[in-house]
Amino acid sequence: MRHLTLFLLGLAEVIASTSAISQSNYLGESEKKAKEILEKTVQALGGERFLQAKDLTTNGRFYEFRKDVLSGTTVFQTYTKFPDKIRTEIGKKREEVIITDGEKGWKIEYKNVSEQSPEEIKRNTKNERHSLDYVFRFLIKEQGLKFRYVGQSHLELDEAEELMLIDKDNDRVKILISATTYLPMKLEYQTPGIGNRWGTEDEKFYYNYHYIQGVQVPFKTVRFANGFKVSEVYIESAVLDSGLPDTLFTPTYAKK
Repeated sequence: MRHLTLFLLGLAEVIASTSAISQSNYLGESEKKAKEILEKTVQALGGERFLQAKDLTTNGRFYEFRKDVLSGTTVFQTYTKFPDKIRTEIGKKREEVIITDGEKGWKIEYKNVSEQSPEEIKRNTKNERHSLDYVFRFLIKEQGLKFRYVGQSHLELDEAEELMLIDKDNDRVKILISATTYLPMKLEYQTPGIGNRWGTEDEKFYYNYHYIQGVQVPFKTVRFANGFKVSEVYIESAVLDSGLPDTLFTPTYAKK
């Protein structure tokens, strides 16, 4: 009986050890597969030209929806200086300006300047962290980031490779990448709530890529929150590396 007990204990140790090795192998292979796909995606987006871009200027039209119903539309111009400076001017006469500069932010309405609240800055920073530009230029290089290959699926008429990125704070970004072109098709993530607004489960879909100075830029982005369409963005023109000055991302610049 004693020999049988020792045998069973030894067998349990072998099974546990084998299970640990299998888990380690699985995670290693999953990470390797995810990184290989991400490398192909970065190359599809423009490779080193994409990675080395310093700033991006876009203009176009923004459509806002409430529970899938169109509620408003306007024109916009956005200046982005990577990684964390953004200025968006809204309206034909640029009546509204929203500026984010790292952990600082302002709103300008008809030349009246106010600081963004800490909650607004946190939300804007989180949204930018979940943008296509930030994910593929900066997030994938972060220390402590976990890479997971989820598998293949279908999105509309294309096959997609699904990946998951998990940062040190357990913030998760799910990415669907075209198995044909290796361009990003969709990002899924969570956005924190602000004030009385609840947090949301967000999805961004990317369409209609154009080559702009050697870099692929999606000219159509559709965003859903908790299953409802909330916005469509159509870019009409885009320019890379125009040398945007840091002063552009200050409230005093708007007063000139």
